[in-house]
Order: sequence, then structure tokens, then C-alpha cells
Amino acid sequence: MLKGDAGTGKTTLALQVIEELADEQPDYYLSTRVSDEALFRQFPWARDRARRDNILKAGKTFLRRNRETGPAIGESPAAEHLTLLAAKDLLKVLNKQEQSPTVVRSELQRLEGQVEAGEVGGEGEEGFTGEITQDEITLDLGVILPEMEVAYDLAESNLPRKTLVVVDSINALSERYGISAERIINTLQKDLVENSGTNIIYTLEESGKTSLDYLGDGVIQMQSGDCDGRRIRQMVIEKLRGVSVDQWKYYLTLTGGRMSVFEPTWVKIPEHMSKHVAVKDPTPRTVSSGNFYIDQYFGGFPKGSLILWEFDLDVHLDVVRCLELGIMSDFLEKGRGVVWLPTYATDYSIVDEQMRMLVGPEPLTRSFRILDTDAGQEQSYPFITAIEGEDAGQDLRMSQIKYMLGDSSSPYLSVLGYDAMEGVYGTNVFKQTLAHIDAMRRAGHVVVAIASAMSQSLPMLREQAKIHLRFENMAGCVMLAGMKPHSPYYYLDFSGNVDALPAPRLIPMI
Repeated sequence: MLKGDAGTGKTTLALQVIEELADEQPDYYLSTRVSDEALFRQFPWARDRARRDNILKAGKTFLRRNRETGPAIGESPAAEHLTLLAAKDLLKVLNKQEQSPTVVRSELQRLEGQVEAGEVGGEGEEGFTGEITQDEITLDLGVILPEMEVAYDLAESNLPRKTLVVVDSINALSERYGISAERIINTLQKDLVENSGTNIIYTLEESGKTSLDYLGDGVIQMQSGDCDGRRIRQMVIEKLRGVSVDQWKYYLTLTGGRMSVFEPTWVKIPEHMSKHVAVKDPTPRTVSSGNFYIDQYFGGFPKGSLILWEFDLDVHLDVVRCLELGIMSDFLEKGRGVVWLPTYATDYSIVDEQMRMLVGPEPLTRSFRILDTDAGQEQSYPFITAIEGEDAGQDLRMSQIKYMLGDSSSPYLSVLGYDAMEGVYGTNVFKQTLAHIDAMRRAGHVVVAIASAMSQSLPMLREQAKIHLRFENMAGCVMLAGMKPHSPYYYLDFSGNVDALPAPRLIPMI
């Protein structure tokens, strides 16, 4: 059972199941809500399957009509010949069935008998009109339950192989026949599933708990919500009989007309990385973030701006480090100066190895400076500069920055971890750094402020920031949301080159 409100992705998921299993199981897709052309635009392969199903449906109608009443009055020989051609595939199937296994039809025959007797049904549509075209053949259907009978025929023709039947949706089929959804499901369950091994997927136009949940072996709930104007999509596995469910909830996207689920984020910076390739600045007035996808969706970082990266407390620190290394490597590779006050305590030997692999040894002595209150560290690595740690305004004086970076090109970049700075300078650190921020902005440089949701400086940083990007943890998935400018959620996909610095690809949740 695939259930959920309109637009949650039930049809997309059902069709993708057909597409994925196309080489393993024959299929029959019964659509009662979505037009054929809409399906064909999204899933072009469905056109051949739809043509096959329409021919079988038309052929069954002709055989039933001629067996019971003979040729219709006024029907031309040409029309009868076309119908016979349309039914040729079905005739082959029926001839083969004399020696082949057959499906049980006891429940279907009982249901049709009750419909004919007026005991059930009668509230749905009277029948269907149709026409013969070059691409498909659809005639008036005189069969009581035509779609269901075609499903039985297809399942029978494929025996002993299993057939996958998709009913989209069971609610619409119930309305068409005037028969309760429970009765239709029970009929198909007893005949096709239990006695013929057929697999059936139903889509339900309902959400939450329903009485139909008890009839299925699996129940998948599709959900779509809103968070500050951003779409949130989820797939919840409510039931999967006989299967161990390790992860019962998935966030997903329908990007490109396909459903893709987001796996929990796990980042590992490799021990050996290839040299960083500089990312082109988006415009003459902006600089690259070091990530092509962030530049694509947010237009790069304007020169003379404060950029705020806000991280949830549950976001792994390696995600922060990958983004820090990415933008710093890009600036250094372009000969620009970088000043860094790390977000958390750092093993400088690892930083030395990583930066040498990413940009080489020369920028580390000429254009790169890490600020540390431990004066002893300054003697160990050329890129460490000792600071007093009493007043951030003094430690980040613009004259001092220019002196440290020497002949580096502009614009400069300063990356400031405010959680760590509050531990050194106290909770009023933002006021102390405001002079540095203003000086950098006036000179056309860039400041990247990194703060957690618990940082005392966060409200002031949000007010001053030109661009504010928030990184959240959703069931283990790291998502990026643009606060300034406003954007949808983006999933950070780190499944890239294993020999390079992990640079996440942004996948929108739409």
C-alpha cells in the first residue's frame, strides 16, 4: 500500500518500482487518475506498456461481445478486421492457456455475479467509450470489470513467472465500479496474490491510519510538509511484513520527476587527496565558495560581505571542516590571503598535511595564517601566528592582517569560529570583532563567520550577514537551507571522488 495526500509522490514511486523491476517481472499498470500523456512525458517507457494493455483490453471486449451476441449490427467488416488484429496477442495467450497454468478466478466470478445481480456495485460509471487510432486501440467495454479481468489475463499469461500489478489508485477504481475498496482488494488478494503469486501495489488517496492498512503486507506512507516555506518530503515505512526495517523513515526529493531518498550523511576526509582545482568566481563582484553547487544556487559570495554559516549541534564536525577547507583552498589556490581561527581544537600536523596536498607548500608560508593563543605552536609550523587572546579587536586589527598576509592578493578571507572565540574572548566577542568585520567589508574582503545554534553571537551575526546559510540535521541527513537569500532545503551529497576533498553536491528537496 502506497498512501498519502495529493502530490506526495505515490504515482512516481509506483512507476519507478515498475521501471526498476522491468527485467525481473512482467507488469500491468492500471491508472485511473493520471492521463496517459502525463505519464508518457515523465516515463516514456510506459507508452509501449500502455499500448499492450489497451490491445488486450480491446481484444477481450471483442471476444466477449462476439461470443455472447455476435457481430454488432451495422459493424463494417473493416472494423471487425481491425478488432481481430488488435486481439491477436490475446488469442495467442488464450490458445496457450489450454496447456499452461491458469489463475484462480473464483472470487472474481463471485464478485461479477453479485454485480450482475445488483447485490454490489451499480454506483460507478456505466461504461467506457473508445476509438481506434494508429497508436492504440480502445473500444467500448462491455465487460463488467474490464481492468481487473485484464490483470487476471496478464497474470495468467506470465505463469509460472510472477506478475507485478499496480493499481493507481484503488479509491478511484472503487468509485468507478461502485464497489468498496476492501472488496476489490480481497478479491485480488485471494485469487491473484495467494493462489497465483502475483505482486500487487495499490496507491491510496488517503493519509494517516486507514482500515486498508490491515490488508497489505507492506504499508508506505508518503508525506509532504512545510517548514518556514520550504518543502519537506518524507517516506515512512509503517509496515513491511517479514522484513527487517533498519531505517523506517527517509527524506526524499522528486527532482527531475524521479524519487530519490537521502541517505544519512557520513563524511570521511581521505588521508591522501588530489590537488584542489580552483573554482571559477561566478562574477567579477563575487568570489567562489570553493563549491560549484553552492555558487550555482547562491551566486557566490559578494566581495565586501559577511557570510554566516550556522550549524545545528548535531551536524558532524567533519562537515564543517570540509566546507572550511574547501573555501580556504580555493582562495589560496588563487593566491589570495586567508586568516583562520578554527571552530574547534585542531591537530596542526593533520592540517599541515591536508593543506600541502590541496594547495602545495608555498601558500602555507606566504598567504595562510592560523591564529592561536598558544605561543609555542608558532615555532612548529610557519602558518601559525600567536595572538594574545585578550581582545579580539586587537588580535584582528586590519594592519596586523595585512602584515601577516604579506604580498598575498586580495580579496582576503577570514574564517572565524565564534563558538571557539567565545571560549577565548568571552560572550561579548561579536562586539570585539565588529571593527574587523567592518574593515574587511570596506576593503572588499570576505568574512565567513561559523556559529552553532547555541552561540551567543548568533543573533547579531544573523543581523549583519549578507548571506546566511543554515546547516541542519534531519534524521542523520545534513541539509542546507538558505536564510538570506531564502531557498529550499538542499541535501549535501558527499558521495563524490574518494581521492579528493569531499565537496558536497547540493540536491534540492522539491
